Amino acid sequence: MRVSKSRLSGVTAAALLATTSLAVNALPGVAQAPAAAAVAEHTTRSVVGATRQFGAMTTIDVGRLPTSVAVDQVTGTVWVVNSLDSTVSEISEARRAVIATIKVAASPVDVAADPKTGTVWVTCLGPFGKPASDNVVSEISEASGKVVATIKVGLVPFGIAADPRTGTVWVANTNAYSVSEISEARRVVIGTVHTGPGSAPVTVAVDAARGIVWVGKLHNGVLQISEATRSVIAAVNVRPGAAANSLSGVAVDPVTGVAWVASDIYDGAGYFSYASAVGTASRKVLAAAPVPRADRYANIADGIAADPETGTVWVAENGANTVTLVSGGTDSVSRNLATGNQPVAVAVDPVTGSVWIVNNYDGTVTEYAYSRPTFTTGARISLTVGSRVRFHAHASGFPVAVMTVSGLLPPGVRARVGHGTVVLTGIPAPSARGQTYRLTISADNGVGTPTGQYVVTQNLVVRVI
Repeated sequence: MRVSKSRLSGVTAAALLATTSLAVNALPGVAQAPAAAAVAEHTTRSVVGATRQFGAMTTIDVGRLPTSVAVDQVTGTVWVVNSLDSTVSEISEARRAVIATIKVAASPVDVAADPKTGTVWVTCLGPFGKPASDNVVSEISEASGKVVATIKVGLVPFGIAADPRTGTVWVANTNAYSVSEISEARRVVIGTVHTGPGSAPVTVAVDAARGIVWVGKLHNGVLQISEATRSVIAAVNVRPGAAANSLSGVAVDPVTGVAWVASDIYDGAGYFSYASAVGTASRKVLAAAPVPRADRYANIADGIAADPETGTVWVAENGANTVTLVSGGTDSVSRNLATGNQPVAVAVDPVTGSVWIVNNYDGTVTEYAYSRPTFTTGARISLTVGSRVRFHAHASGFPVAVMTVSGLLPPGVRARVGHGTVVLTGIPAPSARGQTYRLTISADNGVGTPTGQYVVTQNLVVRVI
């Protein structure tokens, strides 16, 4: 899960956090970060910290070294882990601001929310010098904004996911080569699934509809675990490139059942990232979309999220400082959008159509509101011979749509394609009088539907009088 595991040569609790200059204080043998008591705890839901709006992008300040994010669609809240502060920030989606900062166990890493029970679950590596306090999961009550339970799990708990259907939480224990199942009601571990030798489990996602837990192993692809039998039922090798690859994140589209995997390879000159789709039934890689920007530098796909309402997948790319939008129906990259410094995690809220990206280095969260293109102009226009024309066919939605136009234009009129708009200009010639022309205008911003309809079209009827 997150924090650039792809650059690690070994899997230890210290190494998993030591990926930026900010993390050095969390390492054993190095001066510890300031006492957690210095971090204010806010449970009154008052606005905390700064929020900055830049057009379609909102930037929200959180804590130090944020590593992961989860969304509760019912309460409209976003939960961000601040590893160096040992806190979790609660963000109001409506207000786009931090409204609470909650103290958890030491060195938190990943977070999951269960909208059904109104709880948030956080994996914590511990203070390193106190073994009795290591390797726990903190449970937060959303209602009270406080930790209500601390549960011991396996060695180096990293990834975490909740299943509202069964009331269970699944934890990837990296150094124990296992996955723990926690009962939310009992607040205890009720099962342990061993993932076998080899690469360690680092990330986990739950497909509640099919009763499957997906576990990402650092270098060995993904595993399918049956919730009913608590056993590994399949292993899928995810290797989009010829070189050895590292896996950083797993997300599930609950509509299609497809598991999306974020991974990267290093070819000796730079890091290249992929979003790979794995079929639940086929247990095969269905597609692998390359997601780096056009350059050769450290570009790590660290986080991934899927939106079943729009059939889109979002990949946070540490090193490139972008989030990539993949159109799931076409298995192709649609956009690269700017984020803060070193984005490592991403979550989506299908209810609000928003994507939340955690920026590891600068301690911020980037939010974008996205939607499918919608034409806001009429489908029929009349032009007058000899009179100058300036008509805009505009499509709303974010990201801004790429426009195309086809069909015959009236003599004397031309079409100019812009960002989210097509402009008809010119003066209709006398030969066009009494004629009707039909144009097709298309808008594509990469956001569509689960059936893969990512291009919205409008037929424009042009009558010349």
